[in-house]
Amino acid sequence: MRGMGGKTGRAVGCLMAFTISTGALGATPADVGAQDADTLVLGLDQALEIARGSNPTYRQAVNSTGLNGAETRTTWLSQVLPQAQLNLFSTGFDGNISRIGTDDFGNPILRPEADWVYASTTRQALTLNWSIQGASLFQALDRQRLTNTQRELSEAGALTGVEIAVRRAFMDVLEQRDLLEAERETLEGRRTDQDVSNRLFRLAMRTRVDVLNAELAVEQQTLAVQQQSAAFQRAKLTLRTALGDEALPPLRLVDEVLPIFDPGSLDPEALVATAERVNPEMRSVSVAVDEAELGVSEANRSWWPTLTASAQLSRVARSNAATGESSGAALFDVSFDEDLDQNFYVGLSFPMFNNYFQNRQEQHRARIDRSNRREALRETQLRTEETVRSALLELENQHESLRLAERSAVIAREALRLAREEYRLGTRDFEDLRDAFDQEAQTRRQVIQARHAFVDALLSLEEAVGTAVRPAGAPGA
Repeated sequence: MRGMGGKTGRAVGCLMAFTISTGALGATPADVGAQDADTLVLGLDQALEIARGSNPTYRQAVNSTGLNGAETRTTWLSQVLPQAQLNLFSTGFDGNISRIGTDDFGNPILRPEADWVYASTTRQALTLNWSIQGASLFQALDRQRLTNTQRELSEAGALTGVEIAVRRAFMDVLEQRDLLEAERETLEGRRTDQDVSNRLFRLAMRTRVDVLNAELAVEQQTLAVQQQSAAFQRAKLTLRTALGDEALPPLRLVDEVLPIFDPGSLDPEALVATAERVNPEMRSVSVAVDEAELGVSEANRSWWPTLTASAQLSRVARSNAATGESSGAALFDVSFDEDLDQNFYVGLSFPMFNNYFQNRQEQHRARIDRSNRREALRETQLRTEETVRSALLELENQHESLRLAERSAVIAREALRLAREEYRLGTRDFEDLRDAFDQEAQTRRQVIQARHAFVDALLSLEEAVGTAVRPAGAPGA
C-alpha cells in the first residue's frame, strides 16, 4: 500500500505540473503587453514617417539641399548673365591749390599766386559687366548642376541610412520583446519545477538537493528575465534616438509581419547591377568623376582668349569755383538737367602665356585628380559588388539557419510532449523532464533569434543595394 501511495502522489504531482506548465506556455503576447505602461502605439510605417521629419542626420542633409535653389540663381546672376552694378547716389566735395584760373571769357590764365580751387560732384550710374573665356558660361552651370546633384545624393543616402537604422532598431525592439516573453514563460516553467520538487520532497520522493537545485534554477532564470528586460529597454532607447523626436511619449510597438521569404529567387547579377545604378555611394562617386572631368576642362580653359564687355549709363552733376560757379552747387544735386553719359567697352585678351607654368601645373593636377577618381569609382564598384554578394550569401545562410531552428523547435516540442507522457507513466524521472523542458525553451529562443537575424541580413542586403530587394508577394514587399 505504501508503494501504491507513492505512485499515486507522483502521478498527482505530475498532473499538477503539466496543468501549470501548459498554462504558462500558453500565455499570449497580448497578455504580456497588457502589463506594459507604454502609451504611444507605434507601427513601422509611422516610425519611418517620424524619422523623416525629426532625425537630425537626415534633416541636416535636407537643409543642405535647400541651398541648391539659391546657389543656382547666384550662378546665373554672377557667372552667366552680365553683372549689374547700380550707383544710386554718390556726392563729394574736394579742393586743390592751383595757379590756373579763368578770365571773364572763360579762358585759362595764369594767376599771380596760387589759390584754393573747390569743386563738387553728384553721380548716379548703372554699369553692366560681362566676361567669358572659352566655355566658362556652360562650365559654371555644369559645376553648379553637379554640386546640386551631390547634395541630392547625400540626402538620398541619408534617407536610406535613416530608414535602415529605424527598421533595424524597430525589429530589434520586437526581438528583445519576444525574447523577454520567452524568458518569462521559462521562468513560469522553473517555478512550476520548484513547486513539484517541493511536493515530491514533502512526499519523501526527492532529496533536499533537488529542492535547492530547483530554487537555484528559479533564481538564475529571474536574473535572465531581468537582464533581458534591460536589453528590451535599451533597444527602445536606441529606437527613440533613431527617430530623433525627443518629445515622443513612451512607446509600445505593434506587431509587424516579418519579411521572411526564400532568397533563392534573388539573382546576384541583377542585385549587383541594381546597386551600381541606384546605390547612393556609387552614384556619388560617379558624379565625382564627372566633376573631375569638368575640372580638366576648366583647367584647359586658360588657353582660350578672354572676351570682356561693359556698358555704363551715368549722370554727373559738377560745379567748380574756377569757372565762376558755386563750389558746392553740385553737392547733393539730384536734379536731372544734365545729359546722360553712355560708355561701352569691348576687350579681347590672350592670357594663355600669363602664369604659364602655374597653368600647366593646374592642368596636370586636374588630370591626376580625374585618374584618381576613376580609380575610386572602380574601387567602389568592386567593394559594392563584394558587399552585395556577401550580404546575399549571409541572407541565404540565415534562411537555412531559420529552417533548421524551426525544425529543431518542432523536434523539441515533440520530445517534451513524449517526456511528459513518460513522466506521467513513471518511466522518466523529473530531471529528464526538466532537461527536455529546457531544450524546448532554448529552441524557442533560437527561432526568435533566427527570424530576426534573417531580417537583419535582409536589411544589410538592401542597404548594400540601395533599395528594397524583396520579391513580389513577400511579406513587407
